[in-house]
Amino acid sequence: MSLLHNVVKTIASAAALSTTVAMAGCADSVTNTGPQPASGMVVLDGYIQPGLTLVADTGNTTSRIALGSGAEFDASDFSLERDTVLSASSRGAGDLLYIADLKTGSMRKVQMPAKSNPSRARLLRSTVGESLIGVALRDSSAIAFVSIRGTATPVITRLANAGTCPVDMFQYDNATWVVDANANCRVNYSSLGDVRLIRIAANGASRDTIVLTGMRGSGANAVVDGDVAYIAAGGEADFAGFPYVLRASGRVAKVDLRNRRILSQRVMPTGSYGAGAKLGGDGFLYMSLYKDLTSFDNGIVKLRADDLSFVSGASTPWLSLTAANGSATTCGSATADALGRVHCIVNGVGSTTSLLVFDAAGREVRRVSAGQGGVDLALR
Repeated sequence: MSLLHNVVKTIASAAALSTTVAMAGCADSVTNTGPQPASGMVVLDGYIQPGLTLVADTGNTTSRIALGSGAEFDASDFSLERDTVLSASSRGAGDLLYIADLKTGSMRKVQMPAKSNPSRARLLRSTVGESLIGVALRDSSAIAFVSIRGTATPVITRLANAGTCPVDMFQYDNATWVVDANANCRVNYSSLGDVRLIRIAANGASRDTIVLTGMRGSGANAVVDGDVAYIAAGGEADFAGFPYVLRASGRVAKVDLRNRRILSQRVMPTGSYGAGAKLGGDGFLYMSLYKDLTSFDNGIVKLRADDLSFVSGASTPWLSLTAANGSATTCGSATADALGRVHCIVNGVGSTTSLLVFDAAGREVRRVSAGQGGVDLALR
């Protein structure tokens, strides 16, 4: 290579770098690179008029995607990935998978195997013209893989022997991981032992099981963040007679997926039941649960993701939220955006649902009507 060529190349590189720096300087003057608020919220209305209420990031504008009648929809949660919402109804409501496209406002139902009792559904892979969805089938001890190509009839395959009562699943490191509630989901949902996390190799031939000692409950979910999974289970209770008897409170466990070991566990507040976990945009875990089995008042606890310790500004682990009128507020499903603002749903008279937003100090800064019978929410 000639000296002249090297000189020209050096001058060109310097010019390019100068241009890049200049452009970056201009961009910095107009672009905020810090934490940004959510671009919108999605609320799942689970009963009365099942559907999705889409809430804009500002103002009171909402839109709606209907999912079906109350007789054929009974889901209490959903997953959101790249503007695709997935939810599933149990055997009592038709064993149906619901797929909604938030951009187009369209919805599609897929019939799952009869009496398979679907639980959570997740989008595993999506390319132009094709999607692969995983669905936990509680009564079939299996995971369904639903392959969808355009408007063609979906192709459903099953991964068998996926636990006693699989309630959630995800894929990591070329393997399928199943959250097994280890409960009698076919009959009465009673606990049969500790919740388990089962790793199934890509070829389906081998299984590794991580027993989450002390964790009980027919309802559980996973939150995956890189090489770590947070597994939450709601606890165990006897509802055969009143007063109801709490046998075990909910828990959350932090699991190292790469090394397949439990890093830590946290028991939810004494007397509480139910524990649905979400990872907020601020990096904290938010757990939604009932404070007791008498009043069934909702409550939220906030945990540090590193050691699962409670974060609270008072002597109680419960998150303190104050309505605009100064009264204490209890919320259902909750999470936070990158600014640390808590978003949650409240059902009022006639099960009318409101989406509430609280600032980092726990004071209400926004309230928007969000359908009826709200059971879950997510930030876009």
